[in-house]
Amino acid sequence: MSKVNQKISKGVKIWLWIGFIMILLQILIGGVTRLTGSGLSITKWEIITGTIPPLNDGDWVSEFNAYKDTPQYQKINKGMSLQDFKFIYFWEYFHRLWARIMGFVFLLPAIFFWWKGFFPQWLKKRVVYIFLLAALVASFGWIMVASGLIDRPWVNAYRLSFHLILAVILLGYVMWTLLSSYPVRKFKDKSLAQWSLFLASGLFIQIFLGGMVSGMKAALLYPTFPKMKGEWIPSLIFNNSLWNVENFIHYDKSPFFPTLIHTAHRLWAYILTISILYFAWKLYTNYSNRFIHFAQILLISLLVTQIGLGILTVIHSVGTVPVFYGVAHQVVGILLFNASLIFVFIMRKKII
Repeated sequence: MSKVNQKISKGVKIWLWIGFIMILLQILIGGVTRLTGSGLSITKWEIITGTIPPLNDGDWVSEFNAYKDTPQYQKINKGMSLQDFKFIYFWEYFHRLWARIMGFVFLLPAIFFWWKGFFPQWLKKRVVYIFLLAALVASFGWIMVASGLIDRPWVNAYRLSFHLILAVILLGYVMWTLLSSYPVRKFKDKSLAQWSLFLASGLFIQIFLGGMVSGMKAALLYPTFPKMKGEWIPSLIFNNSLWNVENFIHYDKSPFFPTLIHTAHRLWAYILTISILYFAWKLYTNYSNRFIHFAQILLISLLVTQIGLGILTVIHSVGTVPVFYGVAHQVVGILLFNASLIFVFIMRKKII
């Protein structure tokens, strides 16, 4: 038995699971923050003093006045009431507060477990990497917010997607660490190992594309399914004159790039769906292991749910993206990616 899956106390495993759930909830809260247009309501990044919200009318007016200087207020929300501002402020504040709470939940037990010698050597390295990744996610979060405080009235879609994908990497790394903490049986199957890696990589790319679709509000352009306003592939993207650097950088000035990303997101979803179903069939016909069957059912269940949520998100994106469906679609997609990691883990040749 490898040393990288044993000698982990129950308390450490519970701590890792709590961390996994809290990161997933943070991504959910971030999705709500994004879809409610709340992400730019707090204009400063104050790690310590930002923990305290406005406590009186004077504090609220001061925060509101700072928001009034942002492009989002001046170009989109001009005339917004203080009460409406409090609503969007709440979600951004809650998003940041949850990040701070996660910091304590991760840090304090980690210090205790490290001091008591509950971490084997391999886990110590993983814990350090988890903290470094968390710091990177938080830092890029402010870089993302800052991109919407200068000229554009919303955050840059590229930066938003990178912020999301960094959070997904952090969550996936915690999942990988959890899998390493249990005596999971390995199955050396080169063909299925390659398939599992392809699926995990494909789902990772799909999450990034989904972040771009969300950041560009590209779903609003084609709120129809299965066709995109009567076309399987919009003819707009075949216009050679639109394939220029300007449209890729300033994507908000033309429907071309949002259309391209939305189309890519849909087409890649079809490819992944067929690939996952084929992979599941191969598993079913080659293995009778109970854990593999459980993971297989989990994978297919999440896939079906994700397809349904994707369709509901698209057809309800008339004028505005539905918050519930949009956030649920994102979270289930991330869970689907983590489910795919299970197969990468049990089919790989060696532990990393």
